Amino acid sequence: MTGSPPQLALEGNRAVLRQGATLLEGLTDETFASPQRSWASIGVQYRHVLEHYHCFLEGLAANRVNYDARPRNEQIERYRAAALLATWSTLDALDALEGSGDRTISVQMDSGAGPGAPDWRSSSLGRELQFLCSHTIHHFALIKLLLEGVGLRLAPEFGVAPSTLAAQRPKSPTS
Repeated sequence: MTGSPPQLALEGNRAVLRQGATLLEGLTDETFASPQRSWASIGVQYRHVLEHYHCFLEGLAANRVNYDARPRNEQIERYRAAALLATWSTLDALDALEGSGDRTISVQMDSGAGPGAPDWRSSSLGRELQFLCSHTIHHFALIKLLLEGVGLRLAPEFGVAPSTLAAQRPKSPTS
């Protein structure tokens, strides 16, 4: 499967990761690393996002992306500076994909249906970029909820899907 370059999905990912970098620059180290509720810190959520990108980018050379092979780097979840550095590194790696065409890749992700052999599925570079963008927005929504719980307010568009933002825009009288 080859096709047009996945530029829209690539730009969407860069946009949400830039939102993440802005978020990190505005947080304290304590807010980033301390659990905001009993189940997670901002750092844990953010690491989870970045590690999906890590798996995606690492797997592209062999056209085999294994999202279950996340390194679970505790430095990224504990240290805001490490998360920020990893964000900029991820953005650089995505920039390197600029102009590349879409292509078939195989993807592995445990569906939680029980023990068994790995479940590799056919996908494409463009589709996985769409997934990563959606996944990132989902986790940014969780981060937003965690931060609102401690009184920090983020931009209204942070953690909100582009389709939701479009639906929320006022309609013009001619539409």
